Amino acid sequence: MRCSSCKGQSFHLSDVALTNDRGYLRDDLDFDEVIFYSVPTSFFVIDERIPSEIRELITEAEGCLKMNHLTGASACARKAIYELTVKEKCEGDDYESKIKFLKKQFPQIDPELIDVLAHIQDMTSDKVHEQSWPKWDSKNLKLILETLKVILHEIYVLPDERKKRSKNVQKLKEDLVKDKAQIKVAGES
Repeated sequence: MRCSSCKGQSFHLSDVALTNDRGYLRDDLDFDEVIFYSVPTSFFVIDERIPSEIRELITEAEGCLKMNHLTGASACARKAIYELTVKEKCEGDDYESKIKFLKKQFPQIDPELIDVLAHIQDMTSDKVHEQSWPKWDSKNLKLILETLKVILHEIYVLPDERKKRSKNVQKLKEDLVKDKAQIKVAGES
């Protein structure tokens, strides 16, 4: 759905059509009554160059967090971090070692950002199933999720953007060389 005010895209589930034939919100509905699930446009949209299994887990974690389902949000965040370590073939015998491996594998990323990911382990499986844990609040999870998105952007998006910029510069250089060659040929005739 496209917002008539900001023109941003958002996702809403409803039993009735929410938009008119031009794609804008209908004026004759009380949306709070007909929408049963809503995902508004996000400030930090997860780029599609980030692996889908990680993107989906982050989206689920953010959905749980919006509903204040901290256990679900924590589990999804932890699984997303685990999937990152698998995808990047991180070495190590345990979770913490694999996260530390990310520092070696991606030295361009601020190591303090990667350290934040290790805090998801503060809520371990044993604590969920057998013990209580110190109160985890949404601020902790939001920090981990936003940090994870920054790290994923650094790993999967920025290198591709650098390649594209380099190709553009190379093309400009090639065009310049061609132009000089054409001027030289034209000057000789």
